[in-house]
Amino acid sequence: MTFSEDQYKAASSFAYTMIVVDDEPIAEALEKAPTTTVRKPGRKDSAAAKHAPKDKPPTDAKHSHPLDAKGLIKSALDLGLVCSVVNPTGDEVNIPKSVSQAAVRADIVSLDWHMNKGDEGNLASEIIKQILIADEKSGGRLRLIAIYTGNKDRKSILEAIAKRLNSAKQLKQKVTHNGETVTNTTGLRIVWREKRMGNKRLKSALSEAELPKELLREFAKLSNGLLSNVALATISSMRDTTHHVLSKFSAELDGPFFHHRSLLENNTDSMDYAVSIVMSTLKSEVNKSKVISNHATPEAIKRRLDAMPQSPEKFVLHYLNNNKKLKKFTLNSEDVITLIEEGFKKWNATKKDDALKRQDNKQESPVPSKDQFNKNFSTLFSDSLEAAESNMHEFSFLTNSATSEISSVHKETPPRLGLGSVMYSKKDGYFLCLQATCDTVRGTGSFFFIPLDTTTTGSPDIVVPHGEEQHKIKLVALSVPSRSYTKSRAVNFGSIEPSVGYVPIKYNRRDKGYFVTDSKKVRYRWLANLKYKRALRIAQNMTQEITRIGFDEFEPFRSK
Repeated sequence: MTFSEDQYKAASSFAYTMIVVDDEPIAEALEKAPTTTVRKPGRKDSAAAKHAPKDKPPTDAKHSHPLDAKGLIKSALDLGLVCSVVNPTGDEVNIPKSVSQAAVRADIVSLDWHMNKGDEGNLASEIIKQILIADEKSGGRLRLIAIYTGNKDRKSILEAIAKRLNSAKQLKQKVTHNGETVTNTTGLRIVWREKRMGNKRLKSALSEAELPKELLREFAKLSNGLLSNVALATISSMRDTTHHVLSKFSAELDGPFFHHRSLLENNTDSMDYAVSIVMSTLKSEVNKSKVISNHATPEAIKRRLDAMPQSPEKFVLHYLNNNKKLKKFTLNSEDVITLIEEGFKKWNATKKDDALKRQDNKQESPVPSKDQFNKNFSTLFSDSLEAAESNMHEFSFLTNSATSEISSVHKETPPRLGLGSVMYSKKDGYFLCLQATCDTVRGTGSFFFIPLDTTTTGSPDIVVPHGEEQHKIKLVALSVPSRSYTKSRAVNFGSIEPSVGYVPIKYNRRDKGYFVTDSKKVRYRWLANLKYKRALRIAQNMTQEITRIGFDEFEPFRSK
């Protein structure tokens, strides 16, 4: 088994739906390729050819490229995909809008290129544009779109799509194409596949029966890591348990819920509580053991390492020696597996000598210490110390933040200020709110904050996004200063709005961020809310500093 098979397995468990748009769906498979009528040209044909524009490329738009809808749907069903075939002919509906709306819930979209008698890919391109506009509004997503056509000119088709998308003012994300695919940085993949149309001599072309499996393989390429496989499998497991979870929430439970709501001082909190109950139930029903056994075993990790460009002999640990000089130490995939599964001690005892023999004799290659391995292990999978640090920051942000300014959720529901909110002001820098949760909806709107320091070395306590840098999300590493309680402050944001029960944080379109202003007209930008337990631990550490017992004692006998 290979890592690509792991990808396919995760993708096939996740993908449920497929939309195919084609203006020539037929009920039965073609026995042979469609033909056009051949006749001897007459005088009118010669005259028309003489006056035809010379710079217009030949087109096969008027040729018949039928789709075996029955065979396609059956093949998709056999793979567990629900497939819908849409015929765009006629003016009774807005096809781009309708398809883009349906595509919100579709995993795979396939489009014919030439539709509606002579259309040179305009309808297909418009559908793609509308789908991506909808995707951007939701914050981006994994998106596979296939052009399934009888037109053999893959390069020109993909170039035309890329040109149209990059010229669309409604789209912020630019796309790139390499002659094989069109992609962007938020999970888009557009591919071209040729219709076989009954012509068995076209070996590189695909029949409709082969198309669903081929597109599942392409969809699997969107999941390019072990963690993304785990994510797909976990979400798939949640989908599988959906109806079981729904059966637990009977109408009889509304009474206890209303009772709970009636006792709250700010009863809008009960809606958060309701959602939390559902999410907790879903989490408990996920078959974690099945996900782990398929995608997170030592064998799965080994397959992922084998698929990496460093495999099998070029995993390089980058580290700084005591003189701050960059050093490199090369390991093979067996070394890395031992380090991942059994730790440094086991590797040092069994694999170290073999690794030393493989080092370049022209370079000084001392064995890195345990601390250097612990600190720089991620560099084995990156090109440099800087790239590894960036990946570590991204992982820390993902695991420690509940929500942030880059979340699409807040376009509909503004964030709340409370325990774990990370804020920024141009005047004073970064702050962390440690207001007790129950007090965030009561009182005068005065909140307790501690300052945060930016850090470029060591292990940051908090990583949050703060705007963009060179069209990429900028992540900021922050640390809690020692004795932070001595630098704490209370910030008054005025009265809590009774209608919502909390201090509102509002989006500013000009500055592209979420802001709230205090009673002294100081403007704070909201960056993220930490996960509750993470914020609570920081608060607990601070209270432990405050409650340390200090008193005079006999110095020679004092415990060190």
